[in-house]
Amino acid sequence: MPAPFVWFDNIGHQRNATTEFLENAFGWESKDIGSMTFLTDNGQDMPFMATCDPLDGVAGWVPYIEVDDLPGAVENARKHGAKVIAENLKGPAGDASFVRDPGGSPLALWKRAQSL
Repeated sequence: MPAPFVWFDNIGHQRNATTEFLENAFGWESKDIGSMTFLTDNGQDMPFMATCDPLDGVAGWVPYIEVDDLPGAVENARKHGAKVIAENLKGPAGDASFVRDPGGSPLALWKRAQSL
C-alpha cells in the first residue's frame, strides 16, 4: 500500500454550502450520489474526497486510513485508546468504521471492497 491515507470526507450539517464553497474556491467538480457528494479535481476521472451528511459524534474533515483487516484494526485502535464512534458502515467502495483518537480527532478505518 503506497500511502495509508486514501480518502477524505467533510462531514457536517451544511453539506450543500460546503460543497459549493469547495467548487468555487478550488474549482473542484461535484457529483451528488445521495448521502454524499464526490469531488474531483478538474479533468480527473476519480474522486478524492466527499462532502457528507451529518454523522453523530463526527464533524469536519475526516481522513480515511486503508486497512487489510477492518475488525482487527478497530480492535487495535480501541486497545490503544481510541473511542469507537461507528462500526462497519457500508459505502460505495468498501466498509468503514469511525474512531476518535485519544487526542479527540476523528478518523475512519476503511477496508476496500473486494471488487475494486
